[in-house]
Amino acid sequence: MKEEVCIIKKLDKIEPTVFENIELILCSLSNNVRLAILYLLLKHGELCTCELETALKYAQPTITSHLHKLYYAGILKKREVWKYTYYSINTKYVSFVEMLLNMK
Repeated sequence: MKEEVCIIKKLDKIEPTVFENIELILCSLSNNVRLAILYLLLKHGELCTCELETALKYAQPTITSHLHKLYYAGILKKREVWKYTYYSINTKYVSFVEMLLNMK
């Protein structure tokens, strides 16, 4: 019986840190509350934090924490008017979010 030998291919060197942004995005999406927020934003467009609180039945600090993670990852954009903050999905990610939410 012939012994198999691993043939080592010459691979390009790659630094894993180039994937940090993708990691950040995927981590921010790995929560059902944040996915629900994205669903509501996709369905209704720009929403105020208070509208999300009412729809999801979570307290303001909880909603704000989830929104901050999505915003920090670049998935959301925000607009502030006086004491209200309105969030919407960054146009760059709309089709990605649609595809993701259609997996349910």
